[in-house]
Amino acid sequence: MSGWTLTLCAILVVGAPAFAVGQGISQCTVGQEVTDQENKTGVVVSAGNHLCQVKYPDGQVYGWIYWNLRPAASAKTESPSLNTTLPAPVAGTPAASPPGSGVPPPTILRAVPSIHSLVYRADPRGHVAITALVNGAPVRFLVDTGASRVTLTLDDAQTAGIGRSELVFSQRSQTANGPAREAPITLREIRIEQLSIDNVAAAVNENLNISLLGMSFLKRLKSFEMREGALTISW
Repeated sequence: MSGWTLTLCAILVVGAPAFAVGQGISQCTVGQEVTDQENKTGVVVSAGNHLCQVKYPDGQVYGWIYWNLRPAASAKTESPSLNTTLPAPVAGTPAASPPGSGVPPPTILRAVPSIHSLVYRADPRGHVAITALVNGAPVRFLVDTGASRVTLTLDDAQTAGIGRSELVFSQRSQTANGPAREAPITLREIRIEQLSIDNVAAAVNENLNISLLGMSFLKRLKSFEMREGALTISW
């Protein structure tokens, strides 16, 4: 994925893992067998920044942020011996309907998670640009997995209703244009078509030419994947 990523911001923002402490993996390791949040098991075939590319037994490859994965349980378990003795009914438990009774068995419904996806083509340089609504105002972003958080230019911050007088430039970062000051902020909403994420940690950088859609937004997606010149984001 390095062909389409511009690493411009150096300030790190640590996200909370999706699994309990000690369950999620701490980094992407090629060849590691992992289980995702849908309890599907696959093998990490590529790793870059925070993104693990996981290949599943059906041949599909999906991108997951590493804290959405956990080490897979060992597949080698002993087969239990077959016990043909039926257990005695437990008091208070309805007995199963005998064959030929005409009573249909109960139907068990399992919820299927809803997955929504958007696909964006990369330009000839491998960069993906997306127009999103920030606090209701249109802003053009460059998708950057090397940026720890969403970062706005001064002009885009003003477009989103954030005035210069509201900004406190208390942090510094290194950009392609040299060192610059940054002001941490929280964006009320970032909306991309049907996708909406509230309260996004961000910053305003005084030395950027284009705003960056960084990991403080991307890590809150279900997954994102760059494949065959297209970015797919799912939630």
